Amino acid sequence: MAEIPPRVEPPQPMQISSWQQAELNAARWMRHWGFTDATARPGGPDSGIDVRASGVLGQVKYQATQVGRPELQRFVGARPYGSTAQLIFFTGSAYTTTAAAYAQEWSIALFTYRLDGAMTPVNDTARRIHRSSVSTVPTAARNSETPQVHTFWQRNWRVVVGVSLLMAPLGSIGDEETYTGPLALDILKFIGILLACWSLGAFLIATRCGYRISFAFQPFRAAILRRPGTNPATTAARTRVPRPTSERTTVAFPSQQDGLVTEAARLLRAGSKQHHVDKILRDSGLNFMDRGRVLTEAKKLNRRP
Repeated sequence: MAEIPPRVEPPQPMQISSWQQAELNAARWMRHWGFTDATARPGGPDSGIDVRASGVLGQVKYQATQVGRPELQRFVGARPYGSTAQLIFFTGSAYTTTAAAYAQEWSIALFTYRLDGAMTPVNDTARRIHRSSVSTVPTAARNSETPQVHTFWQRNWRVVVGVSLLMAPLGSIGDEETYTGPLALDILKFIGILLACWSLGAFLIATRCGYRISFAFQPFRAAILRRPGTNPATTAARTRVPRPTSERTTVAFPSQQDGLVTEAARLLRAGSKQHHVDKILRDSGLNFMDRGRVLTEAKKLNRRP
């Protein structure tokens, strides 16, 4: 079993749209795990080994169907005679139960990757390789996160106060010192207290959940926007700004998903089931609506002459 050396920062996301990119991405992650001489040579002789490093061999599958036991058996057979190199298997889909049992028997590390290049360990051998990246973070880097740890009250006081304000108007019902006038006046007082408390309570809860309220008066517009975070792409994706009704029917299909459409169309033409392709798209981070758009466009692309 190869010893796992210290590693560097995790690889940046990359779009996986071909088997060549999948092999290069696997090599990047192997170098991150400490196998610094890991190299992939897409287009070279197909000997069953896609990524090589000192004491480690990797195989990468770019397919929508599950990886079975026979594919792992061929991978073991491709290892040179007498070699004790660690075997690492990568796939963009999943593994069958028999494949997982065989990998446990031969200590093969099983990983799955998403279309954005992210890696997920599947079995204990893979988790051992993947987990050690946490323990090798420099002490100074871990200590720099300590000031960000807050107590429960510091993190959630807005929610506590907000819920209290939402319930406060109900507690005022029947208060003879508050409601002393005619019935109509008492009803107006209750509505005013209700609106004031609920508005402030909802505002506090919204700010705790990461939203801010923005107003503009030329002309009057109101928007609920996600608080800026460390990931601009995620922030932009979650921003909600009201649009005129006439514009909602003409929203263009996101250009960044064109590559996913092409890849989904290729997998469908290759015989992959629609639910397998949908699983790959879901693992890449797409929501239900976006996955539906990608699959629809992929089917249209396949129907073109």
